[in-house]
Amino acid sequence: MNTFSFINKQRIRLLAALIFTAMACGSAMAANKGILRSTADGTYTGPCCSRWDESVTVDEPRNLVPIVVTWSTDYQSNAPFIVGLSLNGGPCVMYGSGSLTAQNPDDGMYLAPATFQWVILPGDYGLRSGRNVITLCGGGVMGDTDTITVWGNTLFAHLER
Repeated sequence: MNTFSFINKQRIRLLAALIFTAMACGSAMAANKGILRSTADGTYTGPCCSRWDESVTVDEPRNLVPIVVTWSTDYQSNAPFIVGLSLNGGPCVMYGSGSLTAQNPDDGMYLAPATFQWVILPGDYGLRSGRNVITLCGGGVMGDTDTITVWGNTLFAHLER
């Protein structure tokens, strides 16, 4: 009877360990997807480069993997703009293309859609295991009065495994 009780306790411990592991993996996977969707207007004025109000958080594993970041928006601007990413409070960096042309239609509609995709690689400035905060940044290229209004933003970051 004692052997039977010992085997059942071992099975219960193993089952509990498996359930805990599955829950932990599921939570980690959910935490690794940084998504921000904002339908509010955001207006930014001035030269490049300043941090904007759009951020996501991604949890990197111990062995770093690339992060793919996608930003989509509709915008209106009175000058060309440059857009990039600030990683963990660091400088505004262009991890790929990031130029927006001036779009200032007479009727005031948000006619200019833009989508960018950047890849942050292991070894890039400031990437570390654990929590990483990715913030959209940018600014005008002509001067202090450059203004852009963005609307309907989606900022999405995920780990590439």
